[in-house]
Amino acid sequence: MSLHGRDHELATLADLVRRAREGRGGTVEIHGSTGLGKTALLTAAEAAAEEFVVLRVRGVATEKALSLAGLNQLLRPVAHHVALLPQRHAVALAIVAGCDLGDSEPHSAPPDEFSLCSALTSLLTELARETPVLCRADDLHLIDEESRRALLFAARRLAAEPIVFLLADSFPGPAEFPRLALDPLDDDASRRVLDQQVSDGLPTDLAEELISLASGNPRALTELATSLTHGQLAGTTPPPVALPPDSPLRAEFRGRFDRLSPDARKLVRIAAADEWLDVDTVVRLATETGIALTAIEEATESGLLLDQGGLVETPNRLVRSSVYADMPLADRQQAHELLARILDTEERHLRALAHRAAISPIPNGQLADELEQSAATARRSRDYKSSARACRQAADLTSDPTVKAIRLLSAARDCWLAGRTQRSRALLHRLRPLTCDTSVRGLADLLQGEIELRDGTPAIGHRLLLDAAHGLTESHLPLAATALMYAAEASCLAGNVDGFFLTAQRASALSSPEEPPLLQLVYDHFDGLSAALSGRHDEAREPLRRVIKLAELLPGCAPKTWASVAALVVGDDVQAQELATQAVDAALGDGNSALAPWALEFLAYSALRLDQYSAAATASVEGLRLSQVAGQHNCAINHLTMLALAAALLGDREKSLARLESAAEEAAKRGLSRPTASTAWTLACLDLADDRPADALTRLRPVVSGADNSNPFVRVMAIPAFIEAAVRCDENAAATVALETFDRWACGTMNTAYLALSQRCQALVADDDEAGERFREALRLHRAGGRPFELAKTELFYGERLRRSRKPRAARTHLRHAWKTFQRYEASYWADRARAELRAAGEAVDHTAPASVDLTPQQAQISRLVAAGATNREVAAQLFLSPRTVEHHLRNIFAKLGIRSRVELTAFFRQGDEVAQGSLKRVQQPHIQ
Repeated sequence: MSLHGRDHELATLADLVRRAREGRGGTVEIHGSTGLGKTALLTAAEAAAEEFVVLRVRGVATEKALSLAGLNQLLRPVAHHVALLPQRHAVALAIVAGCDLGDSEPHSAPPDEFSLCSALTSLLTELARETPVLCRADDLHLIDEESRRALLFAARRLAAEPIVFLLADSFPGPAEFPRLALDPLDDDASRRVLDQQVSDGLPTDLAEELISLASGNPRALTELATSLTHGQLAGTTPPPVALPPDSPLRAEFRGRFDRLSPDARKLVRIAAADEWLDVDTVVRLATETGIALTAIEEATESGLLLDQGGLVETPNRLVRSSVYADMPLADRQQAHELLARILDTEERHLRALAHRAAISPIPNGQLADELEQSAATARRSRDYKSSARACRQAADLTSDPTVKAIRLLSAARDCWLAGRTQRSRALLHRLRPLTCDTSVRGLADLLQGEIELRDGTPAIGHRLLLDAAHGLTESHLPLAATALMYAAEASCLAGNVDGFFLTAQRASALSSPEEPPLLQLVYDHFDGLSAALSGRHDEAREPLRRVIKLAELLPGCAPKTWASVAALVVGDDVQAQELATQAVDAALGDGNSALAPWALEFLAYSALRLDQYSAAATASVEGLRLSQVAGQHNCAINHLTMLALAAALLGDREKSLARLESAAEEAAKRGLSRPTASTAWTLACLDLADDRPADALTRLRPVVSGADNSNPFVRVMAIPAFIEAAVRCDENAAATVALETFDRWACGTMNTAYLALSQRCQALVADDDEAGERFREALRLHRAGGRPFELAKTELFYGERLRRSRKPRAARTHLRHAWKTFQRYEASYWADRARAELRAAGEAVDHTAPASVDLTPQQAQISRLVAAGATNREVAAQLFLSPRTVEHHLRNIFAKLGIRSRVELTAFFRQGDEVAQGSLKRVQQPHIQ
């Protein structure tokens, strides 16, 4: 079976095995909690070392007190080699290995420890003379002390031999050798583990619940997946809340618990009944129950608790649920009663209520009301996790079905704001059978539709949001309008233009005698976008401008983001950036941080359109982080594809593909039209950079034509790349048709930057006489529009055209300007292309970099090592980078310094001219990543 999420660890072990084959091995410690895959990694390393002599030892708790039991287990397969050792070493190992030395002199006294360690080292050395050796020790902490010391003795002395030592441990001490620390699997790797276990796949909600419960533990994922009932798979019974009773992993946790002292067991039980305990609570517990504070250290050493300085808590939900599931009912009752009493202070009142609720008879209306009031207090302080739990418990104690449904809805909303997407879905699933109230069901549809928009399937979200608008029209008209705006976004994200127009019709049916600003913004937004999507860009301008104006009157993130979209459609990128900035500030400031990743998408996109690639990357990196925290996978995909596109526009193939790798497949699976179209655009840009215009044309043809239901706004912005590919493939007719679409939009925006792009595209399809005029007009408009990178591309294209028309002198001016701009952007592909054209135009490009360009400290260190003769692999080893990262840095270094080979780099450093010295004046210590 595949080991998911362990690529780095597998590569490290494979490299260690390779080095042993070449004559020099080493030792690696593998550290990780039970179930994280230590044994699986050892097995994978053994499979990679198929021709090695493999010696295995696994610690067993019942043999830990047996002196040399571990060495006996390790050496029995090679016991016949012991007799071939020098006599003193053979005698030292004979009894341990369980072999008979025959006529050798008997040795009744046990060997001293040094003799034993020396003999083990000698045996391994002899074995390695014929073939490399792999020694794998699993659960090192359970191996007897003498055997463990002997293994470490040999490992310290045999690093220069073709011997690999792999030492796996759950409770290691200070690191003596290079260590691989196994972290819990991320959500993507966890999903792959589940897919591997359940061939038909799991319902999304169930899969996400298992991922949350397993806490990144692959063995837990496997045990949970294989124990699911038919009802759980069908969704008719609740998902598991703990590992199954016969789970080996749960038995492991139970065994650790049983080995604790009574005080430590009591402390772990109390911690399992709560999510965390602060120091004051622990001290009060100790005072009231007589628990010795030393129990904290004992429980921490067992791995069942974490001592975080100010907090004591279980390591994760997996451990907590396992311990709690094994607690007798009386112990649970006692723990909750104790915590309810200890925590009943003003600042901890909500937590005390939670423990009272855990043991309360049902129903309990008074306690439910108290919980709801406390939830409102927690919500005001943005403690959504606590307010969600309080509302859920209040619902559990409520008898009236409609009130129960409303409280579950509040809990679901708070879970969404806390980033617990799957919990929110599960609560919404619970409330639907409880009520037929159209308002409550409309609010539930609104929340679930928003979740599908940000973290599920937008096509499903579109349907839910239309239902929400219908259910809320009579009781909550502003929320109905909001639902329609989200529905419109869902239809665009899914590439469903017809769905957008259907939503626009629904919006036009909304009526309000006063038409407050929010409703007017919604009407104008639909009017403007409907016109734009129909190609009537002149008609779109006025209503979308009103949207921008109305957003000034409205607080909150959503109106500002909708206005930012309007500004992008009319081509006012500066205004779009300002509005997106306000939207992000509003999302982070008003407590609705769930909207921040969405607003950051448009902040990044507006920066990208302004040629502010660094700012775009910064916004998308933050958006990606917040998306992952909030559990919004669709937003994360949008940000990843934005980062990939930004890298591709700069010609950085490696970075672009790395960002697309985890996004493209998931975007297609979820039916996300915008990132799918952006992916095609990104790959086409890379194809053009690799001089494969036919491939780029093939990718972009369905995007530009709309044949694949691609996002209409991506479609327009990808047209210049399509025209470049078409012209290079001599398909001017296709380029001309696409140009008509782009030109209509550019003229509708009246933005000089897009009018410049239109003129450049017209120059590309024109003959030489007309092209010069078009290029010159494009350059004039570019300079007025303030987009330096696109200006440089136009100068490059014009310079290429001039050189091919045998006008090298005129070409050189434009090519030189382009080259310097590309260097400032660190766009190595474009800088190399401009420099090559400069040389072809007859300019002897020197080795010096522009005065304003400095190498970063890491680039300077790489330059020095390469100039000294080091290979990429040698540089990578010295600076703890990958060879591919070194190659990436070298491309940027070559572009900055205006060179194209390692030989020129060496010559550059030997020249020692002032510019070179200036480039390196800021070098300090090498930067290690």
